[in-house]
Amino acid sequence: MLKEIAYTLYSYTVAHPVQTQVIVLVALLVYYLVVYPVTSPLWKVPGPYIHRISYIPCYNAQRNGTWIARVHELHKKYGSVVLLSPNEVSVNGDPKFINDIYVKNFPKSKFYENFRNHGFKDNIFASLENDRHRKYKKLINNLYNKTAIFSKENHTRSVLLETADKLVETVGKESPSIEVFTLFGALAMDVVSRFELGRTNGTNLLDGFADRRIIVSHREVSSMGFWTTLMPNFLWDYAATKTIMQAADDICNFQLNLYKFAEKNLTSNGKNLTTLETLKKNGLEGEYAYSFLTDNLFAGHETTAVQLTYLCYELSRPANYKMQQKLREELNKAFPDGEIDLETVDNLPYLNALLTENGRVHTSIPGAEPRVVDKPYLVENMVIPQGTIISCLPYSFHRTEGVFPEPDKFLPERWIINSEQDKWRVKQQEKYMMPFGKGVRMCLGMNLAMIEMKIAIAKLYWHYSSTIDETWCRVLNDAKPIKMGGGGDGTTDQDKMRMYDWYTTRPLYDECWLKWERL
Repeated sequence: MLKEIAYTLYSYTVAHPVQTQVIVLVALLVYYLVVYPVTSPLWKVPGPYIHRISYIPCYNAQRNGTWIARVHELHKKYGSVVLLSPNEVSVNGDPKFINDIYVKNFPKSKFYENFRNHGFKDNIFASLENDRHRKYKKLINNLYNKTAIFSKENHTRSVLLETADKLVETVGKESPSIEVFTLFGALAMDVVSRFELGRTNGTNLLDGFADRRIIVSHREVSSMGFWTTLMPNFLWDYAATKTIMQAADDICNFQLNLYKFAEKNLTSNGKNLTTLETLKKNGLEGEYAYSFLTDNLFAGHETTAVQLTYLCYELSRPANYKMQQKLREELNKAFPDGEIDLETVDNLPYLNALLTENGRVHTSIPGAEPRVVDKPYLVENMVIPQGTIISCLPYSFHRTEGVFPEPDKFLPERWIINSEQDKWRVKQQEKYMMPFGKGVRMCLGMNLAMIEMKIAIAKLYWHYSSTIDETWCRVLNDAKPIKMGGGGDGTTDQDKMRMYDWYTTRPLYDECWLKWERL
């Protein structure tokens, strides 16, 4: 019977080759366009049909810098669960998802492998397996806790204050008009490099205007995020310009020079060891240690610079100038003589509200944090099978309309607590916040970054007032929200400060010019 069927098919194929090819092609199309999506375990997950059959829309939107805005709109259209590609789902609008995926620690997807450095060496951020991540974190976690950072027995405290003083001095020298995105990148690099390598082994970019070119180089390489994290390695060489290739070489040389100098001049961070010393003590040396350090330097300066830039921009907008005045009143009351200390600045209500709201609206990492479903996961009566990529989008969670009224607007007052009702409301809001991630894998340097930003903002606005430089762009007087992704003609401050649509954001035009006036 089977032989007869096989012979009949063979005979037909030989006799009618063209018709056979058409039949096979139609069969394949029917399978991939109908049978495959309909029989997929994700068939019940809502989303565009094209997402069921192809990864192209997902990749193309990320390449074009429209993906975050696109996913945000998809959630508005389809609800809290959306299909992003044949094997990827986005969930939004319920803190249960954050708790299940990140606090309970679903494993990371292979997306993170692309953050390995120096010959594809592993590091704490790039590690996929939870056990390996726990092992890495155990080595260095104590260096980053708040107690260690605030301790008078460690050098981090004095580094933070000295660097903030240098920032004030630099603004005085370079004012009135300063491109603050690069300036804040220099500040953050000086802080994080001294923390990682030792007080005398880090950079002094605030002192050297020309040396800050390395911050621009980092920015140029970051612009290749799509090619670095989602495409095969050989395509990076094809897509990168000579400028970006040179920037990558400059960064590598910059890093290696720092690390090798620090290895020859090992110094403690006071009571605690530096990250470099701690890694060496635990058997991680050379490129294995460098991968950790590079990840910390890259993320530690970039995300902090984004936050400081957007906060100073918001304070400098004409419509928000009352916020700047209110901050200054709080600072003058807390520090009448201008001597700012860590403990007091850490607990200023309005400064905290400004930073929290900035982290909500302009979160440095608005993009999805992909994880892998490690066992069947029930979402709204739909079973998400093992092996599916699942993620929350911080940009969308931070704009959950039922939790944050007028979600796109910059309103620090939403974080001020004046009553028990306010206290309950803020507690609910915090459940939807993930500016530093959530769970075991949340940002290791969060405590350092937060106090660094608080001191920098406090020092700056105790000494200076800021406005947007009107020679840079046409300054608008309204308080319209800053949008995600490209658009506009690039002539207004609101266009220039649009947020770059990628995993890590930044000002779309890579600059922010503010004018500073001494008080």
